Amino acid sequence: MNKLTVGVALCISSLSLAGCGVFGNDGYFRDRSNDYQQADSLAPLQIPEGINAKHQEELYEIPQIAGNGLEDGDFEVPRPQALSVNAGLERVKIQKLGNSRWVLISQPPEEVWPQLHYFLRTSGLTVEMSDASAGIMETAWMTFNESPDTKDKYRLQIETGVQPDTTEVHVRHLSVAVDAPVGGTVNWPQLSSSPEREGWMIDEMSTALATDASGASASLVAQAIGGSSVKVQLREPVGHEPYISMGLEMERAWATVAHAVNAGAYRLHREDSDIGLFYVTYDEERELAESEEDDGGWFSWGKKSKQDDELAENADQITLQQILAGIDTSEGSEPALFKEIKGLGVGSIPEGGFPGYLIVIRGGDDEIEVRIRDTRGQPLSRNKASQLLLSIQQNLI
Repeated sequence: MNKLTVGVALCISSLSLAGCGVFGNDGYFRDRSNDYQQADSLAPLQIPEGINAKHQEELYEIPQIAGNGLEDGDFEVPRPQALSVNAGLERVKIQKLGNSRWVLISQPPEEVWPQLHYFLRTSGLTVEMSDASAGIMETAWMTFNESPDTKDKYRLQIETGVQPDTTEVHVRHLSVAVDAPVGGTVNWPQLSSSPEREGWMIDEMSTALATDASGASASLVAQAIGGSSVKVQLREPVGHEPYISMGLEMERAWATVAHAVNAGAYRLHREDSDIGLFYVTYDEERELAESEEDDGGWFSWGKKSKQDDELAENADQITLQQILAGIDTSEGSEPALFKEIKGLGVGSIPEGGFPGYLIVIRGGDDEIEVRIRDTRGQPLSRNKASQLLLSIQQNLI
């Protein structure tokens, strides 16, 4: 036996002999997950006599709780919050839809407004026009070193976001010949003159806003940004089914609803923008299962995974044509939302009907309504419809 073999054998023997002392409740590698239950407070720091002590206060005060309430071995670690609860925790995001980009900030406009003023000043850009009531800032004309033949100008449009206490900042860039006459009201184009320079401003601005996370100051004059208008509201009119009202362009509304019905407890199975229809399923257990998969940790909180979601698998086998053929068009039903769609009520439906729901989008730009119906096209109970619509609203972006 060589020296290495002898050393390994001695090491294994030592561990075997000491195993009872290393592991277990009294060993070094014992379970320490409940040690915090025995934690206690230390006495306050005593200042020697003759020294003037500054005012002290508890930074991490532990509240007094009447009774212990915890028995050894009875405590269970709480489950994580559902994904929809944690949605939007990133403070600054850059959103994109088609050729449009904007910055989304998890702060109200009155707090973002002074931060944007500070960003422009520290970037060496002069604010030529600032209208808080309209939520608009415009820079003075400037010239970039790499393009001395043109002069450029930026406009920032600040709006209330889709979610409460959020702000959207839309950037528009304009470039004209250096000798072009300027003055008066600027005729801003629908799209920026240079997507690259628009992107530069968005990147610089989002980085600056993400760095300035204090949010301590707010502008009183900017509290009127957006007026009293709210982009998205859950409405529950008396005597009528609930619906989500959207003050968005149709393209934006369709995209954000599509995102919402494929997140959290929802799954999107079929969609048709021409007829304004989504076919979805809803299962509250999916949120926790999704949280487990994303975390990749050791603990298994979710009851379902994407691999064993039987509800979603069944819905994936159903076509939108089958759903439409099963819409109830009999007397006394309410198929009005689907009246312009061909192929209604011409097919048979399985016993128990099709699983899931239909999300219906109707209206035009800035006046869009989102409703939810069962797969026969009939309204749900008021409470159920409000619950499902609220889950959509919480995941809109």
